[in-house]
Amino acid sequence: MRHSTNRHRTPGGSIARHILLVAFASIALTGCTGADEGRGMMPPYRTAYFDSERFVWEGGRVTYEDEDATAHVTGVDVSDHQGAIDWQAVAADGVGFAMIRVGWRGNTEGYLHADEQFERNWAGAREAGVACGAYFYSQAITEDEARDEALFALDLLSGRELDYPVVFDYEPNDGNRLAGIDGDTATRCARAFCDAIREAGYDPMVYGNGYDLQYVDTTQLPDVPIWYAGYATAPSYGAPFAIWQYTGSGTVAGIATPADLNLDMSLVAPSTQG
Repeated sequence: MRHSTNRHRTPGGSIARHILLVAFASIALTGCTGADEGRGMMPPYRTAYFDSERFVWEGGRVTYEDEDATAHVTGVDVSDHQGAIDWQAVAADGVGFAMIRVGWRGNTEGYLHADEQFERNWAGAREAGVACGAYFYSQAITEDEARDEALFALDLLSGRELDYPVVFDYEPNDGNRLAGIDGDTATRCARAFCDAIREAGYDPMVYGNGYDLQYVDTTQLPDVPIWYAGYATAPSYGAPFAIWQYTGSGTVAGIATPADLNLDMSLVAPSTQG
């Protein structure tokens, strides 16, 4: 979901697996200190949250085998960059969930836009029986902008039922509006977006890779699960996360472009190693 251009249940409900993740988070983050002042809070005492030896790769897809449960549900995340998608083919290729971009803020002028394929992707995924979540590509530099983004996304969602959260996709780099953003501002933007999403009855989530997540002090968002992006044979992020985006170059039937592939990790317990 690394964007190069200008990138769960019903309202009132909550997903039990994310509540379980929050319980893990309260344990794993106790007593943590920031690795980089003004950015995120990373546990210094572990290098990975899950046991790398439990990840099993086959045919470009990954699962995670725990003593009590197996993470096996593959997901994709899509936007209008993928063009028209054959969702029946996607479902037949073993994809169980989709995170669909609902909208985005421009990298330069900062205008808000609806994703041109959102309605089509939503209808196609639903008809094919693929569980759905939504994400918004943020370029918010103030709390008010982040709140506006959330309200814009909520207006586009129009109260429809979701199986996965509404995600704050925040990717600071030198080539967009977030260049030079500080950790305090980034954290306040994340909190403003997530608070507005929760007030509307949806579950919020924050997306990012290790670099992005350094900007957000996750200890100030203790009940917000993380969607972690890390392209490797196993994730190296040392804090709790619910979804792992493990490649940006996967192959999925029905999607003509290289696909982002994800693994739902929310049902398995963390490793005690690390």
